[in-house]
Amino acid sequence: MGAEEERPKTFVEWVLALLEGRFPWLGSGRDEPVGGADTVDELTDLYKSLIEQREKAHRENVEPRA
Repeated sequence: MGAEEERPKTFVEWVLALLEGRFPWLGSGRDEPVGGADTVDELTDLYKSLIEQREKAHRENVEPRA
């Protein structure tokens, strides 16, 4: 039990947790009506934040040339 909790999340697990956090109805198992405009707005925000995270990680990993 302890070892399972300590292992790092895989990319897929991380993405699923992120999606369920943004779109709680994805993991609910219920057929709830969802507004299309709200979903598009959330997806747009999610896309922008993922791009920003990728660019930040890239900047941190690239050393400036002298």
